[in-house]
Amino acid sequence: MQSLPEKGRVVRGYIGASVQTLTSELAEAMKLKGQLTGALVSEVTSKSPAEKAGTKTGDVITAVNGKKVGDARELRLMIGSLAPGTNAQIEVNREGQSKTFTVELAEMPAGVAEEGAEASPEESAQPEKATVFGGVAVADITDEIRNALDLSKDIKGAVIAEIDAGSPAAKAGLREGDVIQEVNKQPVKNAKDLVAISKRLKPNEKTLIRVWSQGRSGFVALEPK
Repeated sequence: MQSLPEKGRVVRGYIGASVQTLTSELAEAMKLKGQLTGALVSEVTSKSPAEKAGTKTGDVITAVNGKKVGDARELRLMIGSLAPGTNAQIEVNREGQSKTFTVELAEMPAGVAEEGAEASPEESAQPEKATVFGGVAVADITDEIRNALDLSKDIKGAVIAEIDAGSPAAKAGLREGDVIQEVNKQPVKNAKDLVAISKRLKPNEKTLIRVWSQGRSGFVALEPK
């Protein structure tokens, strides 16, 4: 990492991927047998070093320059300690297959780690709803909802309009205003699409959900109903 005297400020490496710690529940839902540690890529920024290198959402980053990655915090520390412009060897587990990418690090943009502000759909927006996952009412993303949640046009899916507090989804941390983007790695275009996908789920298996919440995307593992 370049020092303060060289740059006048701390400069950290950046790959342009949002990550979260791989839990045993997520590993089971993703059918990653034997993969107990790592950082799960939940979102890849467009035109970022990670995207250019070939990293995708759902990859589990397991090592950087040969050093094992235990969790998301370790990965952030590893990448942040490297100087922008240097190449990093990123090892990932992609659906059970090991892959290695060379990522040329960029400089971490100012404020990139800031959390998104909490938001909810406008009360006036009442699109048609459908129920999935035993207690989650979802709806299409209308222009009003998109504006209220400050959703960019590339965010697609079904927005959670209501949620039963005792449902598996609520227990997993989902809430009103979240946007379900994928189910078991199948993209969700709208509420009707989500309903069709949910009907094909196996009742006794965990379900892997990719959800946009509070300004960023992440993965959640839902317990069987």
